[in-house]
Amino acid sequence: MLKPPIDPFISQYASTKEPQTYQTMKKITLFLLTISFACMAQERPQATAVVMTPELTQVVIDTLSKALITNYVFTDKARVMSEYLKGQLAKGAYRAIKDPQQFAARISADLQTACPDLHMGFHFDARMAQMGAPPPMRAPNPHQDSLRNADMAERNFMFTASEILPGNVGYVKFNGFMDVSPAAKETVTAAFRFVRHTKALIIDLRDNHGGSPQMVKQVASYFFADRTRVNDIIVPNKRDTAKGWTDPTATDGLILRMPVYVLTSSNTVSAAEDLAYAMQATKRGTIAGEKTAGGSHPVGPVFLGHGFVAGIPFAHSYNIHTGTEWEGVGVIPDIALNADASLEDVTSTLFPNSWAANQHKAVDRPVDPQAVQAYLGTYEGGLKFYVKEGALYCENPERGNQVFKLRYISPGYFQLDENVQIKFGQQQGGASGMQFYWSNGGISFKQKIQ
Repeated sequence: MLKPPIDPFISQYASTKEPQTYQTMKKITLFLLTISFACMAQERPQATAVVMTPELTQVVIDTLSKALITNYVFTDKARVMSEYLKGQLAKGAYRAIKDPQQFAARISADLQTACPDLHMGFHFDARMAQMGAPPPMRAPNPHQDSLRNADMAERNFMFTASEILPGNVGYVKFNGFMDVSPAAKETVTAAFRFVRHTKALIIDLRDNHGGSPQMVKQVASYFFADRTRVNDIIVPNKRDTAKGWTDPTATDGLILRMPVYVLTSSNTVSAAEDLAYAMQATKRGTIAGEKTAGGSHPVGPVFLGHGFVAGIPFAHSYNIHTGTEWEGVGVIPDIALNADASLEDVTSTLFPNSWAANQHKAVDRPVDPQAVQAYLGTYEGGLKFYVKEGALYCENPERGNQVFKLRYISPGYFQLDENVQIKFGQQQGGASGMQFYWSNGGISFKQKIQ
């Protein structure tokens, strides 16, 4: 199965060289975006045709091989990729390819064959070929920063939902991890503050393709009252480790203590896996869904000349709680769920005895008058229960004497209306009656008075 591309706009796992800290990674990403905006702003010059010749093919393969061995996170695997490409070259696998885009696509496929790595990439950029060199690094342009910030704001910093589901279950969905800017942090805090009083929280990462490792730590910080070590990033060639710690002082005083469930799919990748893996490894969250894509290596472009650019992973993640990472294997869910499961199905699976699950199970079902005889009568508040034409009904003066047909959930347990489920035959003190289960998670007792 083909895995989703990692969005270069939102990904700080796509950086340009070997950072020694997360802050360095952030600066590098800004450089990439500066290049992108600068190229878009330039008037297109006349195209310079690049044709793959045997000589050029040899040069590109040699240059790429050296770049892999110098930069790739694991030197032994870099040598495997290098030898594979050279073997393919010797077999004449690239001889008939004249178009540089087709050549780049073939090299990308061969790199994945030799050593699968979701962050590994190789492409041809015609504009860079025209320039003859990579664009010079320039300080961030305020105008370009403004455009980029406006684009992130229009996306609501990738947050698409923050709501409360039946049974007082919180639900937050976001599809990427943007930079930690004041506006982004304000949006994240607002999304989580809205669900702070819920009994459980679902974080939906099923469509999340990654982004900023700083934002991963920001999001994780809302769930730990104490500073907690989560996922580190190790750069072997630099012998450097950027330790990943949550920071409860960065959450504006908001710490969420309810049980957390993280939804994943095979499209969940990169920084999204970072958060899921951290929550699972620290036992702070339960993962529900499908095994994730399995891409953890931060990557940086290496300019090879002639318009070719390799995206080479230079670092890997490490979790002190597990002693490993998720590269190539993905995050394995604790609870299996189809990626396209509806929220009703999700809540029914995660909370099999919850209000939402019981609402999902409620059905119209004839009742035996003898079996429900003990339930009939009048209860506190004037609620009257009776059987008519094989169904159980309630006349509710608290709702203007509206009559409701009860729906069966299990013996003695019924859905009364859109807000309440009831269980007959309950006791409170010396009184008998029924228990009210409200959609907001509340519970109350109604005594039977006749």
